[in-house]
Amino acid sequence: MSIAFFDIDGTLAIGRDIPASAEQALTQMRANGHLVFICTGRPRAYAEKNFGQYADGFVCNNGRLAFMGERNLHDRALSRQEVEDFVKTLDEVGSGYAFLEEWHAWYGGDPTYEHIAAGVWDASMFSVGVDPATIHAFNFDIYFADAAHRQRIADALGDACLVNPHGPHPSADVAVLGCDKGDAIRSVAQVLGVGLDDVYAFGDGVNDQPMLRVAGHGVAMGNAVDELKEIAEYVTTDIDKDGIKNALEHYGLI
Repeated sequence: MSIAFFDIDGTLAIGRDIPASAEQALTQMRANGHLVFICTGRPRAYAEKNFGQYADGFVCNNGRLAFMGERNLHDRALSRQEVEDFVKTLDEVGSGYAFLEEWHAWYGGDPTYEHIAAGVWDASMFSVGVDPATIHAFNFDIYFADAAHRQRIADALGDACLVNPHGPHPSADVAVLGCDKGDAIRSVAQVLGVGLDDVYAFGDGVNDQPMLRVAGHGVAMGNAVDELKEIAEYVTTDIDKDGIKNALEHYGLI
């Protein structure tokens, strides 16, 4: 048995849409006795709602949470001090931000972007106001005016974080280093008794670097950033050119 971990945005899906060839490939892979995990910066509420039918398990919040059904495999929430420090930094550079739990988001910062963040969540799962003393969060998204503003935010966060833009959307998810997708993959493989040589990781963005470094087989999409292609074992075709299907065939998983 092997496990394959798939990033969502730009790897498995465009928005909420999975190419038909990828959907068929995942179905065949699972029928062949292998496990499919979604591995994303998105929170559980988003990942399960939109992609639950394709996966056996999930790594969410950029590696801070992993589960399979109701079985918790990995859980590393941000500390109160970390939230306080990030809020202070983000406020200084005029960022909008949303701290994310499994089922809830707390929005803070520049109110200009509040409606954009709210549009991602059901109303009952979204609050305005970030109190580090009371919230329980795994990671956070940032909201910005343009690419230059995004870069100022990334520079302020420094080397402790990886900022992964959501395509043309004026937002990005942030991976807080010290616990990333790679750490979660290692934990999941260990708990499930699968060696890393039987682990495959598929990604396209900068926050996918840790997962490709840990997995025995790292796959970069044809549309991936150059930094990811440089460390990948295999570079497949673009997401909309049967990239997932071609890679799974290349490795004999389907």
